[in-house]
Amino acid sequence: MNVYRYNGIMPQSLASIKKMKRKISISLVASLAILAPLLYLANPQIFKIIWYQKPSVKTFENFPTREMQKSPNPFVFPENLVYKSRLDLVPVKNWEGEKVPFSDYFERGKLLAFLVIKNDTLIYEKYSRGYGRATLSNTFSIGKSMISIITGKALELGFLKNTEQKVTDFLPEFKENPDFDNVRIEDLLNMKSGLRFKRAGNGVLSDLFCDEARFYYTNNLKENLLRMRFDTLPGHRWKYSNLDPLILTWIIEKASGQFVSDLFEKEIWQPIGAEYKGSWGIDHVGGLENSPSSFQCAAIDLAKIGRLLLKKGARESTQILSSDWIDHSITIRRENRYNTAKGLQRATHQYYWWLPQEGFEDDFSAEGLKGQRLYVNPSENIIIVQFADGGYGGYPYRTLAKYISENL
Repeated sequence: MNVYRYNGIMPQSLASIKKMKRKISISLVASLAILAPLLYLANPQIFKIIWYQKPSVKTFENFPTREMQKSPNPFVFPENLVYKSRLDLVPVKNWEGEKVPFSDYFERGKLLAFLVIKNDTLIYEKYSRGYGRATLSNTFSIGKSMISIITGKALELGFLKNTEQKVTDFLPEFKENPDFDNVRIEDLLNMKSGLRFKRAGNGVLSDLFCDEARFYYTNNLKENLLRMRFDTLPGHRWKYSNLDPLILTWIIEKASGQFVSDLFEKEIWQPIGAEYKGSWGIDHVGGLENSPSSFQCAAIDLAKIGRLLLKKGARESTQILSSDWIDHSITIRRENRYNTAKGLQRATHQYYWWLPQEGFEDDFSAEGLKGQRLYVNPSENIIIVQFADGGYGGYPYRTLAKYISENL
């Protein structure tokens, strides 16, 4: 009698092992089905951290949001897409420093949307499958730059007097911690609050329970903010953090008597001519906007935010945002030089914008997790928007801007 073996295991034994594995799997699923609701009831925050882990651009759909309505007077970019195929062939550097056609960069980088506007004309528009012009996507930390914009408007409207005002002038809840007595709005805008904030990137288990995850998935941002402690003295050291823009969001809410998303809709979103709704993630119904991590919009409307800055705050004859505030935000000040040195351009971070210092060309950007980008190049009159669900690395925006200006 012939006896067949599979990797040294008798067929009968293999069948038994498979049967045992199925039973174990069924038991695990059943256990999780029982334990999951219990964990959620015991600690919703920990449950969400474990369940969702690192968020995608669509994770926001599982949580409450506060919508901004589209503009009754939308701005529409004229289109001239005749050069689209040529731009797909432009060689750009990937994250390994290799030169590849931009079409390859788009595919391998899991890009979801890519728009290029030159001289107020849309010259390149491309989406991945499942995405389109009206698709809303989380822009993650680009929301920080939106808080910078609305801070300027809050100053202009008189809700804030100046950036030297203290956190405790608006939020007496923080007076129990005497270190907050010296934290100014200016410190928050430059991420120099001195607050301790543990970011992701130190291993799977560490990432699950870091401050970045905790604040993304919490259902009570204000309560969590009041528990934070200081690493350094306020105003002394730059440290990338979600805490500073969150506290600033709370200040603007308190000073204006409005939700930040409502104020942004009225003063910025509708005036720039947004074609589609936008939204902000909130910690709970009626709660605070999770501004550093959850600002959602369509790519074409984010381009209009870029246009607002490119046009020094104006839409035709209407001044929407102070040009002085824009200049103050994107002109590098001496004390902020080399806060950090990000990428090939050694970009520094100021007022929640990334400002290149190497080969300075007056361009700047807002950037978010997984490759979300709003790039503005005033010299070339170019705006580029990128949405991604992976991010290929590299920084092709200057390369594309130069190619367009020199060849098209």
